[in-house]
Amino acid sequence: MGINRSNHFRPKILRRYLGALSIYLLLIFTLGGCSHTRPYYRKDIATAPRSVDVSADQLRARLLLIGDAGSPREGEPVLQTLAEWVNMYPQKTMAVFLGDNIYPDGIPGVKDPAGQEEAKARISAQVNTVKGTAARALFIPGNHDWARGHPDGFRILKRQEDFVNILLPGTDNFLPRDGCPGPVALDWEGVRIIVLDTQWWLHRLDRFENPCALNDSTAVLAELTRLLESAGDREVVVVGHHPLASRGPHGGFFTWKDHLFPLTNLSNAAWLPLPVIGSLYPIGRRYWFKTRQDIFSQTYGDMINRLNRAFSARKPLIYAAGHDHSLQVMEGASMAEYTLVSGAGSEAKATEVGHKKETLFAHQHPGFMVVDFLNDGRVLLQVAEPGANQTLLAHWLR
Repeated sequence: MGINRSNHFRPKILRRYLGALSIYLLLIFTLGGCSHTRPYYRKDIATAPRSVDVSADQLRARLLLIGDAGSPREGEPVLQTLAEWVNMYPQKTMAVFLGDNIYPDGIPGVKDPAGQEEAKARISAQVNTVKGTAARALFIPGNHDWARGHPDGFRILKRQEDFVNILLPGTDNFLPRDGCPGPVALDWEGVRIIVLDTQWWLHRLDRFENPCALNDSTAVLAELTRLLESAGDREVVVVGHHPLASRGPHGGFFTWKDHLFPLTNLSNAAWLPLPVIGSLYPIGRRYWFKTRQDIFSQTYGDMINRLNRAFSARKPLIYAAGHDHSLQVMEGASMAEYTLVSGAGSEAKATEVGHKKETLFAHQHPGFMVVDFLNDGRVLLQVAEPGANQTLLAHWLR
């Protein structure tokens, strides 16, 4: 009687399959992980107070840092919460919108009247949180405001700048002006705010179309160094759209869900398991088809290194950015004392976030950050989210 070899080999094949699957699952849980859908706190601040009341007499200046707010829903909860904070102490408040103010590609031209109307409505919703109050607003550009590298990016950016300056008084509402890289310094209530257009560093095509006073990276860095060194006793906050460190997707963080159920990025209902195939995108994005918008690309990495060298002239207290759609507070992750990622300005766009050893706080949730400069010299950072009874973090920076 002959031996059925197919039955003999099935257990061996099954063992090999299960072994390969185990290795794969181990790899994706090592490479990926779980996103902080609940607030993450570093152990040394886990039991610290979450909220601190600041009175008008104590407060010298307040910065509200919100990024990637360019896709608001009707009655956007994040913008409603921002408006509440604006109206607490408007005379002492500046709201800084950290780029990607209009999704997906800024304000289109007259050939797309419906798209133009929608884009203007999106930026108007943000402007209206401040308009008519004594507070100030500052908008800075992100990659989507440059139309994501489109050849017409400069003209699209200028449309947004001009429109914001129509809606708000003055000409310091959108900086840097005219598609220039900056840096531009605003000295306000004892704080020096230095504004950079980080997309200028990453934009492929027509960034030099409009001649700027500073139009090469060496001159930009020299001026940045000068502005840092001349700040005197002022606290320095540098703002740009792109973070110098992040544990979000632009920093290479993907969850196990991205590897096993990649279609959920397109639809929350698409729980179709695609092992191995699902890993091609997150692994390929990091190692093979790199984009300039990710930290580990050569162009982006070069920008980080050069800005950090300039910061070594005098460490800014804060470097604040958006780009990744999460809330992250990091200490010592760059040459700034604190690196903030506040890119969760649209409720529908919050994305996954992990943590680094430098991370004090991380949350995959819409919201923004509040920096209070007090009359006694102390500086308080808080994280505000819609629907919360109090802030989720209160951390003294000074």
